[in-house]
Amino acid sequence: MRLPLAKQPPSDDAPRSWTSLLPRRNFRRALFLVLILLAVLAIKRSGGLGTMFDAVAPPAPPTYQLRVTPPTPPTP
Repeated sequence: MRLPLAKQPPSDDAPRSWTSLLPRRNFRRALFLVLILLAVLAIKRSGGLGTMFDAVAPPAPPTYQLRVTPPTPPTP
């Protein structure tokens, strides 16, 4: 039984690139982890996720504080 052309292992005398020496699944995982690491570092350098959403978020409404004083006793 003959394997499809893409699944045939390369012959020993054929030149192989350095990427063909690496397992494809592990190479994809490692590349994905490096990209995620770079994304996390970029987010940390920019000041975090909080500052990223400040540009598009509406300003917070003003806060009010009520001062409650006890009633003054009546004067006789």
